[in-house]
Amino acid sequence: MSTKAALKSAKAAINAKKWDEAIEHANTALEKDASNYFAKLFIGRAQDGLGRLDSAAQAYHDAAKLKPQDPQAWLGLRGLYQKQGRAKVDERTDVELQLALIYAELDDAHKAQIAIDGLVDHARQHGTKLQYARALSMQLPTSPIYAYLEGRLPHPAHTYTRIAEIHEQEEAATIKRLIDERRSRLGATLEGTTVGVKNEVYAASPLEEVYQHVVDWTGDDVVRREYEEKLLQRAYDTLIVLPAGKKAEKREKVLKLARDMVIIKHPYLLAWQIELEWRSGVEVEVN
Repeated sequence: MSTKAALKSAKAAINAKKWDEAIEHANTALEKDASNYFAKLFIGRAQDGLGRLDSAAQAYHDAAKLKPQDPQAWLGLRGLYQKQGRAKVDERTDVELQLALIYAELDDAHKAQIAIDGLVDHARQHGTKLQYARALSMQLPTSPIYAYLEGRLPHPAHTYTRIAEIHEQEEAATIKRLIDERRSRLGATLEGTTVGVKNEVYAASPLEEVYQHVVDWTGDDVVRREYEEKLLQRAYDTLIVLPAGKKAEKREKVLKLARDMVIIKHPYLLAWQIELEWRSGVEVEVN
């Protein structure tokens, strides 16, 4: 049987939902042409039909390696990950982004947007809060698809604000959980445990950067002032829990943020306390 005939038979078997037969014919095609894209696609579809989702995913990935700019293998993966819900949120995000980039190359903005909307909706419905935040980041200027879909995506200020809210909620919960877990350790004090946990969480946090992005992108003065305050407060809180000897750079940032507020006479108490007390020699306890 020729490669063409084997592929034709595999396709007919798939249409008839004769999954094992489809795999057999596709493998016959691969014996003659080990890099046959359509044979791997057919195996993916047949394995999916048999409920062998991991094998189906592998076949689709193998096909995608052969023709990375062809959407068919990626669409197969989209279908697989969609049906697996929360088990494959990150994988769905990656596949939808790849599809969006493929459609951008084809200049199909509608399908590219559907892909991005799909990954965000999937993560919102099935993912953790942090997986949802990652999905939202695909709508930001840092995403490789943003330049093509700019104007079709939510304004970055709105997306950054939502991401900030997610990280605020997650970090507050994480800090509380870790303090509760660690405060019972032998020799632990509540103060020492709190400082240690906050230093650990803040060190891994993207919130300062996210707050700065909100400030930079928003056109709403009220929102800008709110997030300037959040930025200063987080930088200050991080400074407080930093180990001795690692405070200098953060201290300079805190001073600059505070001074910028004072210069424009923004009535935020912490900014004025830092500007007046630190520069008058009455140091806040940060050393």
